[in-house]
Amino acid sequence: MRSRPSVLLIVSGGIAAYKAPALVRAFVKRGHEVQVIATPAALSFTTELSLSTVSGRPVRTSLLDPAQEGTVGHIELADWPDLVVVAPATADLMAKAAHGLAGDLASTVLLATTAPVLWAPAMNTNMWNHAATVANVATLAERGASFVGPDAGELACGWVGQGRMIDPDIIADRADAMLRGSSSWSGKRVLVSAGPTRAYLDPVRFFSNASTGAMGFALAEVAASRGADVVLVSGPVQRNTPAGVRRVAVETAEQMLAAMDAELSEGDVDLVAMVAAVSDLVSSQPSSHKLPKDDMTKALAGGLLVEGVDVLTTLTSRHAKRTHFLGFGAQTVDPPADDSTIRAALTRAGQTKLRKKGAHSIFVNRVGVPGVGFGSDTNTGVLLLDGGDDVRDAGPPRLKAELAGWLLEQLITEVADG
Repeated sequence: MRSRPSVLLIVSGGIAAYKAPALVRAFVKRGHEVQVIATPAALSFTTELSLSTVSGRPVRTSLLDPAQEGTVGHIELADWPDLVVVAPATADLMAKAAHGLAGDLASTVLLATTAPVLWAPAMNTNMWNHAATVANVATLAERGASFVGPDAGELACGWVGQGRMIDPDIIADRADAMLRGSSSWSGKRVLVSAGPTRAYLDPVRFFSNASTGAMGFALAEVAASRGADVVLVSGPVQRNTPAGVRRVAVETAEQMLAAMDAELSEGDVDLVAMVAAVSDLVSSQPSSHKLPKDDMTKALAGGLLVEGVDVLTTLTSRHAKRTHFLGFGAQTVDPPADDSTIRAALTRAGQTKLRKKGAHSIFVNRVGVPGVGFGSDTNTGVLLLDGGDDVRDAGPPRLKAELAGWLLEQLITEVADG
């Protein structure tokens, strides 16, 4: 590798291409040399001038460029980088790469390069979830490609869902970790729980909560990108499994406990992140058949609800001596509340939960307000370590993938020290 790591950025034709100059600037800020390839469609959303200005290099756009192909320029480009980043990565370009097509400069370089490739997908939700795209992503991942994103939120087409290109700084951080070739999480085993659980009253009715699984999935994805061997135990959510992560699907708290206990009993795990929002109440007499409305009302009024299994407390009682347990807690804070009041309330709640759960650390975030917690793209809160005496504030709300990276940075010393 050169003294300055080299990044070949391929910008394909999605509207998120307008973010490409900011991405180039993020790479340069981290000390990388950047060469840009832009597809003709990409230049509908950004310009050669802006990309060449921030990268300091002419933008390459054509496979059959007489000024370059005398030296077989596309092979020279393929051999040049330490890392190839495709952002935005369209469904079309991923399909070409998965099937080995090479009809333009971008797809030819992707076929010819031996450098690692990091894809940052961006497309409509239906396109991302289409069976063809799912298969293409799986094919690329099997061949060693890495992925960052896509994020969920409001898309340019007006839809709300998964498909938005993730923030340029997160892409640059992921690329930076790959370029440095050594991750503090490399070789470590991480077990993450995510999403809600269900507690059934009868075969069709259940108690649950508003968890979308976003924070847990983000933590699993970022840990995998940093070299960890990640298992994700997920409740019922409609989310794609992050690349490089093994997913175990569960529905109830009992199933989640059994799955996580099995993983912990199978071998050493360096970090357990209990991000899932487990249902607190269960029916003491769940019905095997659908209850008539009157019977269901009577069952609820008759005090048949009892406290369910505490997954985290049970796991720490069995495995805390050899695994670092990170708990998560969602906490409301009554208004009016300034920043110091919120921090104090979250800290008190975290200290109480640490003692009760037997965990080594806990992250507590505020819920019930816009911009944090369930259903939000962003989150923040406080991380408590050392029995609650060490309190670290995550700062203003940030994208959940970015927060996941921050949490892993805070915890690596704790995990490494055992």
